[in-house]
Amino acid sequence: TKDNKNAIEKLFKMNLQLFGINHKTSDVSERERFIIDESTQIFLENYLKDKFPNSIESFFGLSTCNRTEFFFIASDDQIHQIFQSIKHALDITQIPDSHFYFFNKEDAFIHMCKVACGIDSQVVGEQEIFGQFKNAYKIADELGLIKSRLRLYIDKTLEISKKIRTTTKIGLNPLSVSGLALNLVKKIFEKPENQKVLVVGGGEMAKLIIESLYKSGIKDISAINRSIKILNITDTYNVMPMPLSSAHKALEDADIIIASATTSVPIIGKGAVESALHVRNNKPMLFIDLAVPRNIESEIKLLEQVYLFSIDDIEKITKDNFGERLAEAEKASNVIVHEVELAEKEITNKLKRALIRNKLADLLKSFSDEDLLFLKDQVKTNDDLTSLIIKKAQEKGVSESIADIKIIDNHAIREIVKGLIKDA
Repeated sequence: TKDNKNAIEKLFKMNLQLFGINHKTSDVSERERFIIDESTQIFLENYLKDKFPNSIESFFGLSTCNRTEFFFIASDDQIHQIFQSIKHALDITQIPDSHFYFFNKEDAFIHMCKVACGIDSQVVGEQEIFGQFKNAYKIADELGLIKSRLRLYIDKTLEISKKIRTTTKIGLNPLSVSGLALNLVKKIFEKPENQKVLVVGGGEMAKLIIESLYKSGIKDISAINRSIKILNITDTYNVMPMPLSSAHKALEDADIIIASATTSVPIIGKGAVESALHVRNNKPMLFIDLAVPRNIESEIKLLEQVYLFSIDDIEKITKDNFGERLAEAEKASNVIVHEVELAEKEITNKLKRALIRNKLADLLKSFSDEDLLFLKDQVKTNDDLTSLIIKKAQEKGVSESIADIKIIDNHAIREIVKGLIKDA
């Protein structure tokens, strides 16, 4: 249709854009203010439609403990205007503009691939980000936010990320945020298997934390969560979380608290920890807060016998295989640059074909049955179908509407026409 044709033509004037903050540019206190979840995306869809009508083809947001990024398709001259509008709408104007980074076109595509395969993470090569990226895509897609061009970029990003994992050693000795929490526990406690652990949360991260602890020999593990559902860790081991209302009692029993719940406000406050310390006769407590926004009030670090580590401390905790992972990350970056160059050409060709197909479909509607029969015969024999179609369009007085038909080769034109004419 004419609308489809106009939409595809418009896409050629738009490009992949992104802006965001991460562990390199901001601390956790800023990152927890800028979160793009499902409800935020619903709000932004309506807000951006009103503020920038027909200017943004599609978008999606990614928020993890390391970063929040906003990916979208729009014209190059709009990125900063859209950025400032979103900052205002989400009330994050307190975060300096200098703490954000901006990418567009091929650079944005390369960055997206680096994020999805884990080489731009705080823990270089970590595996959890791939699942988080896929989940963010799934949520946005179910909300109807992902349209043609952005979908092409995301699908290619997932494909390239899988290739990186199989063609480099970036995942040979895989690290994860949950695994680093275990490393920290081992560094602090001589016999971690003798400690009582409380996990806050019931999502995928919480399950990974419990699995890491259990496999390392720590068996005294409990959990608290908003929803009560069995966390199946292995075929023979599971954990049933207690409700959040049991948090005070659970804190009194725990030596190690690892938090990873999704929440907009802290679950564990300074008062609750003070009460727990009193009951414990000031026996030390280790808190590891892996959540963004944070689950634990930062003020608890002021208490004696309390040791608090946030996600921003992860990089300081371990340098395991750091040199090897960094070398593999560089190899992966080179692969990504090459793959992105190929993918950009493929995506451009798909868009060109879609544009020409719509233009040809409109043209064929003006053809008589005799014209169509003639063209159907020519599809099989004519080696220069493009010139023939242009000549026919000139006869119809509509040659201007298909002037760019030559942007794809004659073979592609033949395949498109065959698809448009029945039994061609």
